[in-house]
Amino acid sequence: MQSLSGKPQLLKEVNSSMIERLVYESGPISKPELAKRTGISLPTISKLVDDLEKNARLSSIGRSGKGAGRKAMLYETNRNSGCILACYYKEGSLLCRLADMLNKTLHEKSFILEATDVKKAVNSTFFAIDAMMELAPSKVKIIGIGLPGVVHPGGRLLAIPQIAVWEGYNLEKTLKARYNVAVYVENGVKLSAMGYFCTQLREKLDNLVYLYVGNGIGSGIILNRQLYRGSGDFSGEIGFMAEPHGSADRNYVAGGGYMESLMGPLVDYSTGELRQKGDSRKQKELIAILSTIAINHVVLLNPGVIVLAGKIFAKTLVEAIGKRMKYYLPAQVMPRITRDLSGTTALEGLIESCRGYITTGMHLVQSTGLPQRVDRIAV
Repeated sequence: MQSLSGKPQLLKEVNSSMIERLVYESGPISKPELAKRTGISLPTISKLVDDLEKNARLSSIGRSGKGAGRKAMLYETNRNSGCILACYYKEGSLLCRLADMLNKTLHEKSFILEATDVKKAVNSTFFAIDAMMELAPSKVKIIGIGLPGVVHPGGRLLAIPQIAVWEGYNLEKTLKARYNVAVYVENGVKLSAMGYFCTQLREKLDNLVYLYVGNGIGSGIILNRQLYRGSGDFSGEIGFMAEPHGSADRNYVAGGGYMESLMGPLVDYSTGELRQKGDSRKQKELIAILSTIAINHVVLLNPGVIVLAGKIFAKTLVEAIGKRMKYYLPAQVMPRITRDLSGTTALEGLIESCRGYITTGMHLVQSTGLPQRVDRIAV
């Protein structure tokens, strides 16, 4: 890693970002406690915190009541320093939520997304964002968008059949040009994994797999408390998962992958419902496919929990999947299998990701020592 000793401004930005994130995660917190947790000297911490308070990023809320002698001043994130605007695509609409900097919901509203052509899809997105911005009591600092497709590292949208007019389109670039604020665009299932891990997970675990079947299929993966994307942001695209029984003469890519071709006759992607609920043969086929997907995730990633999400996952189906998995996996590595019954998990994950994006602007990662964005979940 390159030394930052000759780059004081960069080092200050890194340390300020670290402090702001730590205050958000653990506040209210004092300057001595921040010094203890970060290893940065108290005088340096004091200067950085004072600067963050001056710039309205942090606010003091009074002194600690603990211990003898002079009590330390406590600091927390200034909830009024800005707003987060999160928009999540769900069944033809954008579910939009405006939140303050401590993630308190200020307003929530749903808007139809017109997706018959690129222009209409973009303009209806603008309409939703503009309407929510009018409700914001302070500056919107970031716009987050959750979509059912692959978000390429360059910002282009790929494998997004539900909004086919946006295939190859760079929505992030368009929104940045119009609104001149930070923009975060992410795959919806990945956001659901983040949201579940942050808000609903019972255990203190480092790894989780979130499997979604509804308006398509996909998985979100948390490894070492970090959202895993893969080298091309393609991780979790389980529709392309293969088995030896596929035809060697057929190109499965155009149809969304081999596993997608198996699931299509069983699940109606337009509604997220099972196609033939009373057909026992189809039910067994569904259990076999879903348990295979889950087993392969366990073999490769060994998560502590697998979360199943979507309308099809009745309690009996979840139990049947877990039962079949036990025939293939040692008892010692079997994850807990559970359902996500919340309808806003992805939106929660989007807000958490946006909040992390703007408060964790500088991270020293990889061998380059260069600042890069990391979606890491608070310990």
